[in-house]
Amino acid sequence: MANEKKNRLLPYDAVSPGFEAIYTGKKSSSEGEKVDMITTITSDDAGDEIRRWPVFSWTFPGQEKRWDEEIKHINDMQSKLGPLDDNIRQIRAHIASLVPCDSGFPVTVDELLNAIGRGKLDEPSFRNGCWCSGMWWEQKTTQPSHTPSMRIIRSVLTGYLAGKSREGFIEDFPGAAGFVHRTYEWLGPPAELTEVQKLMMQRMFLTVDFFTKVSGTTVSGPCSQFSDVSTMKEAEMLGEEVLGEGGRGARLDAEISEKAGLPQIHPRWDPKFQDYLEKLDDPQKKELYRTCCAIASGVYTLSDCHHNTFRLIENWIHGIGAGKSSIPTRKAGAERERMGHLLFGYVLGLDKWLVGVPMQFLLLDLGHIDIGFEVKNEVLRVYAYLGEKRTPVREWLAACLWHSLMYNVMDADNPAGLVCHKHFIEEAGKAGISLREWMDSGLSAGKQIREPENPS
Repeated sequence: MANEKKNRLLPYDAVSPGFEAIYTGKKSSSEGEKVDMITTITSDDAGDEIRRWPVFSWTFPGQEKRWDEEIKHINDMQSKLGPLDDNIRQIRAHIASLVPCDSGFPVTVDELLNAIGRGKLDEPSFRNGCWCSGMWWEQKTTQPSHTPSMRIIRSVLTGYLAGKSREGFIEDFPGAAGFVHRTYEWLGPPAELTEVQKLMMQRMFLTVDFFTKVSGTTVSGPCSQFSDVSTMKEAEMLGEEVLGEGGRGARLDAEISEKAGLPQIHPRWDPKFQDYLEKLDDPQKKELYRTCCAIASGVYTLSDCHHNTFRLIENWIHGIGAGKSSIPTRKAGAERERMGHLLFGYVLGLDKWLVGVPMQFLLLDLGHIDIGFEVKNEVLRVYAYLGEKRTPVREWLAACLWHSLMYNVMDADNPAGLVCHKHFIEEAGKAGISLREWMDSGLSAGKQIREPENPS
């Protein structure tokens, strides 16, 4: 009986608002609950194993106790809807797996808007993030040619070190001609590389090699995805070599530090990185240290699904050749700016759709306010996909998407939603634009219901 239930949703009345759950197809091997990474394993009365997870991303098991009033308000909206069918539950789960830093953004947002408007998610859906993605249905990648492109990078770098000419690579990979030219120009003749540069190349190869075997952009698993490895254990072992304390990456970092006269190398998210960086007085060593720590970071903990992956690898190559990772021919912060503009437009559109402002008047009003960038495209998508028909279910799903795009946060120090672009929110506020009008009105109404005025 357990196998017959595999990947089936738990009956809706057995799932609390803010959570989703499926049967694993196994019989429970133990009593009680146990935590498995970002999910909780439990069982029903028949002993059939259940996997449960929060649909507010980056809420790890037990952290739902810290949910704020906004999440509680959205859960209250869900509680009032009555039983939800599997199509609606699938859309809600897919909203939860959306991560704005994923390389498929904003295609993944448009897919969700379309699903909310239709009441059904297309299958296979796009893999849109790393929070319990596609837990019971088929997915597809937003990144065709991702892993083959990573293999081209590896081939070019190894060929460069072996003395192969750039012309040969341009003939082999004409679509990567620009990358080949830049790589050879930045690194210079391989015979002239210093010992430190060669060590830095080895350190970079660890991450690039990992990405040719393991990719977060593929769709072969619900929470972790693999390219040329068969198990989570194998992927973890490879990752330990790159980022683990006793791995080859750590040993190379120590050797680079010693030979270059640098402080201990730490990933850039480690507080020690900034502490050591500030203590360096030599500008050249400071830039070199930045580059070494960037390479040691491995694209945000080996997450090649990040939208900046290939740009970061180019930064490393330039940093090895020039001693600093910032590239003069590339506009600094371009990706961050693009993401901020997209998030702002979608959040604004969802907020005004939820409030009930007609799109035509919203766009007219925006035409008289200079916010420094254009948001019409995102507003048009929100209104076109969601349509004119307003139902409590559609409003609840739109509210869930609004919350995800506004507040998506990977940890306390690493927000991924619009909240990490505070200057956009602040400038909008100065211009009289609210991005949370519907939420403020909902919380205000809820407070009035819970706290009626005392009779005089």
